[in-house]
Amino acid sequence: MIRPIGTTTSRGKQLLKTAMFLLGSVLVVALFLFTQNAVRRLSHEVSGTSELLARVAAQATLPSTSNPQLRLLLGDIQRGLSFPIIITDTTGTPRAWSRVSVNSDDVPPESLDSLAFGMPISPVIAARVQRVKDAVPGLDRTHQPIPLRQTPMTAVMGHLHYGNPPVLEQLRWMPYLALAGTGLLLLLGLSGLAGIRQAEKRVIWVGMAKETAHQLGTPLSSLMGWVELLRGHAESAGPDNEVRLSRADLDETLHDMEGDIERLSKVAQRFSHIGSAPQLVLQDVVPVVREAVAYVRRRVPLAQGAVEIRERYEEVPPINLNRELLEWALENLLSNSLTALDKPQGVIEVVVERRPNTEEVEISVTDNGRGMVREEQRRAFEPGFSTKRRGWGLGLALARRVVEEYHAGRIGIRHTAPGEGTTMVIRFPT
Repeated sequence: MIRPIGTTTSRGKQLLKTAMFLLGSVLVVALFLFTQNAVRRLSHEVSGTSELLARVAAQATLPSTSNPQLRLLLGDIQRGLSFPIIITDTTGTPRAWSRVSVNSDDVPPESLDSLAFGMPISPVIAARVQRVKDAVPGLDRTHQPIPLRQTPMTAVMGHLHYGNPPVLEQLRWMPYLALAGTGLLLLLGLSGLAGIRQAEKRVIWVGMAKETAHQLGTPLSSLMGWVELLRGHAESAGPDNEVRLSRADLDETLHDMEGDIERLSKVAQRFSHIGSAPQLVLQDVVPVVREAVAYVRRRVPLAQGAVEIRERYEEVPPINLNRELLEWALENLLSNSLTALDKPQGVIEVVVERRPNTEEVEISVTDNGRGMVREEQRRAFEPGFSTKRRGWGLGLALARRVVEEYHAGRIGIRHTAPGEGTTMVIRFPT
């Protein structure tokens, strides 16, 4: 079974990201609604408690509006309340208050009595009382004033006006603060993702530039060698200026030059497909794999020692593929296996077969090299990650893009362990 690394298609990853974003949005909305509901219920409870306390205070403190001996009791009750409260008489004159901008101790009771009877009082005291009266409409907008009566059948002697505790006003802002905080976190997350994507793009562009130089370098160097060879023959011409080059040598030179030109044309075609929708043709995959193996086998360094590339091809149904791009991906896999060999007898095995259960066409590349540790497995397909000193980490990332995005296939690591080699697997739907 293929390991999870690299097995999710790009379309699947996009759907996964979309699902995660939608899930995050649902959680944000749920959090807002839950907090809003909790605050609404708490507000209702606090409001009910405040009204009950206000009614108790109204009945307990009614005599104190005219009985100075009970004012101390009113003060004690008022100090136990956490919400603003104002008691007015029938003329609208404040008789007692608490938790408003004016301290009740700053207004003598005698001044209130004088004001109720229309007698003049000190302008300073009058201004303080006016500030208390100005607070009454705001309290009435919050709660209906409670009429004060000796008994339910007697006339109204005044009103008790009250507001909400400060903590309730603070609680009402909690859902919006939570929503703003979550939105800020989402923005930071999106900003971080955008930064990561920009960094990946930079790595990919740098890697593509290096890959281009690498792909073009081999055939260009070969062509330069053939030019030098022909120039050498021209400089060694005989007395009659005839170039001494046999027909066989000329045919071999032209054949190799044509191969290098064909390679340059193939490289140009490969890069022309990047960033566009390549054309897929229903064809046999085995010749494509053979060509990639042949190209890598011809370029095995002599200093590499004994390297054996084994091939096993079973009969498989044709699949839709782009020959140039798939061959490029396979060359990257084979090159990675080649550089991972660390034993005197290096072995790379390439197998093409049909999976009996899923009917998928599978291409596997197995080597007996150094293998990968868990961290390397996790990051193997990341653009820019490489275990080679001079590598630029684009081979497997490019192979994944070719297989998953262009061919709707899957690529992953079937098995790897330090010292036990690695098996890479590509699967295509039939």
